[in-house]
Amino acid sequence: MAKEPKLKELRDKIDSIDRELLKFLGKRMEISKEIGKAKKTRGVSAYQPEREEEVIAKMTASNRKSALSGVALRRIYAEIMSASRALQESISVGFLGPEGTFSYIATIRHFGHSINLVPQRDISEVFIGVEKGAFDFGVVPVENSMEGTVNATLDLFRHTTVKINAEILLKVVHNLVSLTGQREDVRTIYSHPQPVAQCRMYLNTHFPNVKLVETQSSAVAAEKAASNKKIAAIASEYAAKEYSLKMIDRNIEDSANNITKFFVIGQHLNKKTSHSKTSILFSLKDRPGVLYDALRPFSKNGVNLTKIESRPTREKAWDYVFFIDMDGHIEDDPIQEAVEELNSKARFVKVLGSYPACKEIL
Repeated sequence: MAKEPKLKELRDKIDSIDRELLKFLGKRMEISKEIGKAKKTRGVSAYQPEREEEVIAKMTASNRKSALSGVALRRIYAEIMSASRALQESISVGFLGPEGTFSYIATIRHFGHSINLVPQRDISEVFIGVEKGAFDFGVVPVENSMEGTVNATLDLFRHTTVKINAEILLKVVHNLVSLTGQREDVRTIYSHPQPVAQCRMYLNTHFPNVKLVETQSSAVAAEKAASNKKIAAIASEYAAKEYSLKMIDRNIEDSANNITKFFVIGQHLNKKTSHSKTSILFSLKDRPGVLYDALRPFSKNGVNLTKIESRPTREKAWDYVFFIDMDGHIEDDPIQEAVEELNSKARFVKVLGSYPACKEIL
């Protein structure tokens, strides 16, 4: 019988591999510095989501026989590329704060920790901050798999000049937390409106008569809970740890498949990737068959529309603006032809951005 390796021997092997990893990471960082110099001469941002997604896609394809999961690989490379970016340029990112919100978690998992975080009080401040150049990029929630579209985000795309640079899919896990962790102590529950909607069955079952108080974010709710043992909050595990709160119940969302999509917004359009998505918005003159005529160019050119949604303009009763997501990049000939034809039929058409299609739920 072969002798089993001793623990020390296995650890020695790990130590040897770690030294090799460190050596190659150091080489990667040196090359990243040189790339940063080349980017500066061309006036290119250090954050290139299309290139980063290309790198991760290649590494994922090479990782199929490894015990390392796709999500774990993506998180590792998020930090590697974050450190690389920081050597090239200081990147600032606005998000719905404070730290501990799901917007914060999405920001960190996408950009890594080597960025300057700029928490904002509401979504509109994120848009305005990006548009005015107060920070380089922003992260905003756009849609939840249970509750649908975040209307405030769609409305702000219409009234600002920002572009979509990337999308992030985040699995959202809600917890009920408090200072004591005791259900019987709870007299009031603080939460952002979205978590309340996503945990409605749990709240109706366990706290039907408890007062619900709306807050600007889940992290603010956790901060409130930390001030009084009779207050509970619906918050992330990160926020609970940040404010030294104990768990009353975990995973209280009504569906285990609770995913929120976020957009990374910036000031410029992205270059093409092998798997891009494009988002546009447009408004139409009111007449019979106008929406059919507007969508027909996409079908005629073989463009796959993945989503269409309408929002009232708030300027005139029954007047709407339409949002469309589609597979492909705005520079692709079929999409260009379809959008040009739509432009001839619509009041206005606005390209919100072409960005790498997200494949992993973080």
